[in-house]
Amino acid sequence: MALQIRGLFAHQPQVHNGSQVRLPSGVSRFIRNAVPWAVGGPLVEAETAPEQWSYALSYPLHQDAMRGLASDDALIVECKLLVHKGDLGIGVVDADQSSFVSREGTVHASAQPTTVRIWVREPAKAGHVLFRNIAADAKTTHFELLSIRALVMPGGRECHASWSSLANSSIPLDELRRVLAWAQATWDRPFPEHPTPSTSAALKIVDVGMLPSVLCRSETLVTSQDKSLADWKMETDDGPILDYLWRSIAPRRHLEFGTWEGFGATLVARATEAEIWTLNLPGGETNADGETLYSSTDSGRFIGRLYREAGYEARVHQLLCDSREFDTRPFETSPFDTVLIDGGHTPDVVASDTAKALRVLKQGGACVWHDFCPDPDALSHNLAPLGVVQAVVENFEDWSVQFEQLFWVRKSWILVGLGRR
Repeated sequence: MALQIRGLFAHQPQVHNGSQVRLPSGVSRFIRNAVPWAVGGPLVEAETAPEQWSYALSYPLHQDAMRGLASDDALIVECKLLVHKGDLGIGVVDADQSSFVSREGTVHASAQPTTVRIWVREPAKAGHVLFRNIAADAKTTHFELLSIRALVMPGGRECHASWSSLANSSIPLDELRRVLAWAQATWDRPFPEHPTPSTSAALKIVDVGMLPSVLCRSETLVTSQDKSLADWKMETDDGPILDYLWRSIAPRRHLEFGTWEGFGATLVARATEAEIWTLNLPGGETNADGETLYSSTDSGRFIGRLYREAGYEARVHQLLCDSREFDTRPFETSPFDTVLIDGGHTPDVVASDTAKALRVLKQGGACVWHDFCPDPDALSHNLAPLGVVQAVVENFEDWSVQFEQLFWVRKSWILVGLGRR
């Protein structure tokens, strides 16, 4: 449970880059300090300079107020804002205001106030709360700061999971839900959540060295196990595991949600003789604000370029559509041996893609989810696994019964479902 810290912020902000600022009168400040819950009006109203990334205001933090924090406590800065025009960034920076020590929250113009919570895992590095203009095209941002407060989250700096120990061969769903809740809090809960009942169910773990026995292969699989999962990459770290899976299963028909540049389709084409169908949004994946996540590499001529350059285009059917609108009916009478789910990473899209995958997956076929990683550090550093893990937790009961085996490959960002025969 978070506890409030009083006296952390300076009474007045520092003003940067000629921002136009209006502060409440001394009487208003006195009344607000004496009876904060009874007073309306902003703490400060400001209009930023027009340059994008221009600093507008910063509130210095009184270090004395943080001396009572334990070494494993996290700091949460909660701001309530009303942005009249433009786009505002809010974050915590170090003492010389040169580096962020938190993620930067964003608030866009709206008729209603927005509350932003900034999670600081290392409070000792925090020096100021910074507000800056992030609007593009040389536009100013006009905003009111309605309230600001500091909270301490006891023990919130780190989260430990039982499955980090090699002695544990399963992930209890209730514990995974608690780890997920911690990670969601560090991101200020980016996705809508659907409560799930307590359960004794657990997700199986298969260590990468045990995959040959699970897949009835004699060929060994060796991967790097020293790298942090938070720094894991599909191409260099998960690629060898996926290659081993496809060679072991040897699909004749393969479906893929999420083409991007075509690395996944190229893996399948190189490892098997499969005919491949792959879906991608024509304009690529975007975030909640409509901004592209992968620059130009996920749209237009870049979609699938790797499988074309490798000479596999004749075996690949490129489908350009929103996967939520993908019509599965033409494929239900000729199902797929394998499906890879690696498209949109929000829980709703993962759930939709999985539901469609299960409709067209052959009996005894394999479904593979990429970006499933239950490692707490990875979840607090990457939004993609956060969305995928949330989708799995919320749909575990429905999905797990579809498979003879459903397991996380440790160490990887891969979840595998082997269908009942």
